[in-house]
Amino acid sequence: DAKIIHIDVDAAEINKNVVVDLGIVGDAKNVLKELNEKLTRQNHPQWLKEIRDLKERYPLSYDDEGLTGPYVIEQIDYLTNSEAIICTDVGQHQMWAAQFLTHKKPHTIVTSGGAGTMGYGLPAAIGAQVGAPKKQVILVVGDGGFQMTCEELMMVRQYNLPIKIVIIN
Repeated sequence: DAKIIHIDVDAAEINKNVVVDLGIVGDAKNVLKELNEKLTRQNHPQWLKEIRDLKERYPLSYDDEGLTGPYVIEQIDYLTNSEAIICTDVGQHQMWAAQFLTHKKPHTIVTSGGAGTMGYGLPAAIGAQVGAPKKQVILVVGDGGFQMTCEELMMVRQYNLPIKIVIIN
């Protein structure tokens, strides 16, 4: 029963793929800022308690009898003290990164957010490293996503970018 609000700078995009209850034409950053100023602060203690209860009842776990994707992600997080910028491509490793990284600081996860943009990871890691040259940048990518943009290793080498690449097959 949720209402759908679509904010877009292009009026032609409103109702294009999904019929919405309200279309707002404008820059999302500006529109959301204005909307947030008009809303009262929300508090959902029952919902947050339900989430905590579910996390306690169904904790994240994995088979620790061998090398697994979640274990690799946890070790990256541990070995970098949650300080590295982690870039992901599209796939199960992206879900593991969302679940098993600590995310102690903002701007330490760069992901397409499930938009299905296979091949996003390496160019994103390059951009993150250029944008934050003093930070450690680690790309976690599947073998398929890596194959889509691996030619960009030329740029990594050309500019001596210290990106670490973890390919999960």
